[in-house]
This record gives sequence, structure tokens and C-alpha cells, in this order.
Amino acid sequence: TTSNEYGLRIAGIRSYNVNESCSHYHMNKMEGRCLTGDTLLNAFRIFFSDGISQKSRVISVLLEKLTTIIEAVEKLNFRLYCCSLLLVYESDANEKIKTDIRIIDFAEFQARTGDGERYSGPDKGFLLGLYNLVKYLRILLQQELPINDLQHR
Repeated sequence: TTSNEYGLRIAGIRSYNVNESCSHYHMNKMEGRCLTGDTLLNAFRIFFSDGISQKSRVISVLLEKLTTIIEAVEKLNFRLYCCSLLLVYESDANEKIKTDIRIIDFAEFQARTGDGERYSGPDKGFLLGLYNLVKYLRILLQQELPINDLQHR
């Protein structure tokens, strides 16, 4: 998986897509585990596409929110274990959008090591995932491809 190298893995995608027979694209957890560094960017392209155009405005708003999250996490001295970042967006034909980012599913967070010592500095593994997510979203904005160039699988 991409977890070790990039600090992130896609555990699922469900997004509206006019080109799919059921009007949405779905990637399950097992498909997400098969992604590599080379295919991860394309998975994000698919998530932020409706089959007609890339949702660049959505990406921009999420980047702003991610920056705020990163700034907060960089100041904290704790570790998150087994957590997920849920990215949600909704948009309509008028480009009215709603976005949300949530940290979910964490088994626990700790401010101290097993020996009782306080952690010094932020959770570098969690930040690695956030930094790489920001990197991929910025690449999407810079390299907006025609949607018909996307391969879904």
C-alpha cells in the first residue's frame, strides 16, 4: 500500500460521475490498498471529477482547510493511532459547494509514551500524510487534465 511511503491510503471513494452506469464511481478499500504512488494521483483525479470536469474550486477550498489542520497539528505533542481523514464535498451545477474534513476512526491518541514521557513535537506520520495529500491536490490544480484522458481502473 501507499501508507508507509506517503503516510496515506485511500480507503474508499464514492463520487458522482455522469459516465458511470449508476451515476457514481465507487472504489472500495481493497482497490485503495492496491494503489501505488503512480496511481494515487489518478484516484484523486477521479474523486474530484464528475465525469465532465474537475472540481478545482472544491480542491482549493479543501486545500485551505487542510492548511489550517496542518498548522494546528504542527503545534501539538500527541500521536494519533489508526485514524482516517474523511474528505467530503458536495457541488451542484451552479458551482455551489459544501466541503468538510474530519479526523475519524482513531483508535486512540496519546500525549505520553509507554514510559510516561511526554511526546516532544507533532505526530510526524500523521503530518506526512497531510503534507502528501496537499502535494497531490496542488498537482491536480496545476495539471488539470481533460476528463476523457482519465482511466478509472
